[in-house]
Order: sequence, then C-alpha cells, then structure tokens
Amino acid sequence: MRAMVLAAGLGTRLRPLTHILPKPIIPIVNRPSLSYSLRLLERFGIDEVVVNLHHGAKKVKDYLAPAARRFDVRVIFSEEEHLLGTAGGVKKMENYFQETFLVLSSDGVSNINLEEILHFHKRKRASCTVVLKETEERFKYGIALCNEESRINQFVEKPTWGEVFSNQVNTGIYVFEPEVFSHIPESREYDFGRQVLPAMVRKGEGIYGYSMEGYWTDVGNLEDYRQAHKDILKGKEGIDIPGRQIKENVWIGEGNRISPQAHLIPPLVIGEGCEIEEGVKVGGGSVLGDRVRIRKGASLRQCILWDSVVVESGAELDDCILASGVFIPPDFSMRGGVVVRKGLLGRSHDK
Repeated sequence: MRAMVLAAGLGTRLRPLTHILPKPIIPIVNRPSLSYSLRLLERFGIDEVVVNLHHGAKKVKDYLAPAARRFDVRVIFSEEEHLLGTAGGVKKMENYFQETFLVLSSDGVSNINLEEILHFHKRKRASCTVVLKETEERFKYGIALCNEESRINQFVEKPTWGEVFSNQVNTGIYVFEPEVFSHIPESREYDFGRQVLPAMVRKGEGIYGYSMEGYWTDVGNLEDYRQAHKDILKGKEGIDIPGRQIKENVWIGEGNRISPQAHLIPPLVIGEGCEIEEGVKVGGGSVLGDRVRIRKGASLRQCILWDSVVVESGAELDDCILASGVFIPPDFSMRGGVVVRKGLLGRSHDK
C-alpha cells in the first residue's frame, strides 16, 4: 500500500519558529515532526510514501535525503511551485495512486492503529474513511456527524458557534479509493475539509468516520507545540522518546557532561553532547536538544530548547521555546517567551 504525507504548508501559526525551519522538520521532543508520520507508516509496513513540498523544500529534502538510513520507506518528493492545498496536492500525484491509499499530515503525532482503520474501510466498502477523534476543541478542526452505521452525513470545516453539532473532529488522517480524484479539479488549490468531503457528503458518497481511541494531536500553533511535548513526556503509549532512560521519566542521549550537583527534575529529555553545570535546575517537562550548554545556577522549567543553545549563569526560564543557536545572558529571567537568533528571520524561504 502507498501513502502520502502532506508537508507543503507554510506553518504561519508556528511563527517565528517556521521562519527558521519549515514546519515538517521543526523538532518535537528532538525529532522532526515529519518523522512521527513516517515512523507510523513504517510500523505498519507501508514502504512507499509521497511527501509534497513547497515552503523550505530544500531543507526538508536535505533531512529526508538519507531516508533509507532513517526509515525503511521509499520517499518520493512532489514539489509544488504554488500551494495546491490538501486535495490539490494529492491530485497532482493521481497517477501514482491507483489502489486504496492513505493520506496523513506531516504535523500530526499519533499512536493510531492503521491496520484497524484499513480493516474498517474495507468492511464498510467506503470511498473514503475519515479518522475522527472526540475532543472539546471543535473550532480548530472540521467536525463530522455520523449515523449508527458510522456513515458521515454532515461535515463542516472549522465551524462557528452556530454550526457546532458534534465533538468528533477530523484528524486529517484519511483512507481513500482512487475514485476520490473525480471530485478534485486539476492544477488548482483545493482542500479536503472545505471542499471535497462536504461535496461528497452532499452527493451521498460512501464516506465513513472511524472514531479513534488512542492519542492524536495536530501541532498547528505554539500552544499545540507546547502541549505535544507535555503529552509525549507523560509517556503516551506507542510514542517513542529518544535517549536512554536513566530513571523514571528522564531520558538522556550520548556524550553529555552533567554535574553531579545539577538537579534533573522529571519529566526531562536531554539530547547528545550537552553540558549542564553545578547548581543547575532543569526539568519539570523540559526538552533539551543536542550541544546545549546550561551554566552554573541557571534554572529551566517546562522549556523546549533546540540544538546549540547556551543559557548563562543564573538565568531563569519558565515555559520558554528557544530555537537553535540562541544565547541567554547571565541572570536573565523570562516566562512564556519564544526566542530565535537575531538575523535569522526571513532566511528560510528557500525552495
């Protein structure tokens, strides 16, 4: 079976982070977000994957170029000169998808059982199966209403207050039959949630909703980005955490120098080649990337640090996100901040 991972979006709601890196390779617990979808597909034996690209395409390709070493999948790139939307991007690869296929987002993190979804899809003889998740955050996503047979008879993308009729939201995980392409026009921007699915429901097509029970999140904005880290560090089932677990809820990579007088507070993930000096307090839901330096007496709580960050002595950080190469001066205090290196903004528009 083949699959497509949608990775062409601009990631505007994750700025300023997406000024530095395109959304598919922004790190989530020290792994690029795209890797979670690829690992999920790999786990269920799907070995041919199309990844569409637009914003920051070169950086994403550079990450995926050695994919044969990272993942046991064959990756095919589909570059879009202009954004084609979720459905338009899939339509561009119509000739590649001649049988039942999967579509996932590059910014979703889930432990869903794809085999169960495919069995459901075949059993219902569906044209399309939409994976749904029960949540109270209904205004951020498309919502669906299913009948007793799980057939979707109403679908609205990002509803207003007056349109809310369900707490089952669209996760952006789909199983399609090739007949879906008849509902998508050629060479233009087109969207599954706003256009294709509502039209198919109106026409009485066989669209079914599979209600999942496991973990799923869509990392669409900075709040979601923070929450995904909190969820994964809680040990959500089936979502691996990099590093060696040295004690409960503390994972550490190779080549670190950590003072015996440093206080490591779980849950905590530390990458590789880091240096943590005496008197440092770090943890409480923090993730440190590779080559991070935390100097004497600094304190970090619930912070996300990318690679090569330096936090000088006495600094106090709470609920902060620091992009790669950021320098925090001595005795500096900040809460809830998002920091990128000066001069890097606007440099990530390569194709």
